[in-house]
Amino acid sequence: MVRSRKVPTKGKVYMNGHAKKASVDGRFGHIQPTGSWEVPRKLYHYSIGFLVLYLFVQGFDTAVIWPPLAAFLCVVMTAEFMRFRVDWFNVLYCKVLGPLMRKSEVSTRYNGVVYYLTGCIFVLYVFPRDIAALSIIYLSWTDPTASICGRLWGRYTPSLMGTKKSVAGSTGALVVGSLVTYYFFGAWQYTGPWFTPASLPTFVPDALIVPQGPAMPTTAFPRSYDPHHAPFASPSNPSPWLPLPLPLVALYGGLVSAFSEFIGDSLGLDDNLTIPIVSAALLWVGFALGNHMQWI
Repeated sequence: MVRSRKVPTKGKVYMNGHAKKASVDGRFGHIQPTGSWEVPRKLYHYSIGFLVLYLFVQGFDTAVIWPPLAAFLCVVMTAEFMRFRVDWFNVLYCKVLGPLMRKSEVSTRYNGVVYYLTGCIFVLYVFPRDIAALSIIYLSWTDPTASICGRLWGRYTPSLMGTKKSVAGSTGALVVGSLVTYYFFGAWQYTGPWFTPASLPTFVPDALIVPQGPAMPTTAFPRSYDPHHAPFASPSNPSPWLPLPLPLVALYGGLVSAFSEFIGDSLGLDDNLTIPIVSAALLWVGFALGNHMQWI
């Protein structure tokens, strides 16, 4: 048997006298390889959640947030269109954003920012303000947490329905999602002072933020869920219903965040797109049904 003779040379590999391009392009060597911890990317993910939480507690209206994001998405899409057609621009693009990119995004796939922005814009435009904010926080905090838990303990747990997702990763998403939901509706939605739309005073008094009395107070923005007040209650028409228990809502939020983190991979979609949209839809449906259920 005659074996193929391999003679390594600079930049190329020769097999049986035929030249073959090297599998790795040195111009993109700074981008983290597949299977790495992707620390800069995860830190970016987490930081967006803190920004969203800050904007939420300060009372910013979604109507003034999604239009700039849509304009920025147009800029990003233009850059994506150019870099797949102009080699030097792609090299420059990856040189600047390389720490936040994956190898698969160098030449064959849109940057995750495209899907991230698209999902955020959609939920900010379509869903109530609090649900939109919470769904983006799920994306920012539960997604990287699931990845970390999966890398640490996924080898000890089975995969979910034949996907790359592990029970360990989904459990991490469930726990973080439950905690975030609990504090979001139990504390953060009452935090102020709030900046408000132009039709209201510059700052909303605490009485309009923190629950006062037996009925739902007037608020700058409607709440999808308030653990301190029965749905549809008013001073002239006290509701016979009790609000949904906060621990139950927190558990539901955890299940929603874990499911939305899992479903993207099983459908072959980018989870930066599926997590906010799926979780916002499930939260909206859950509250729409739950607020009409009698808890007595």
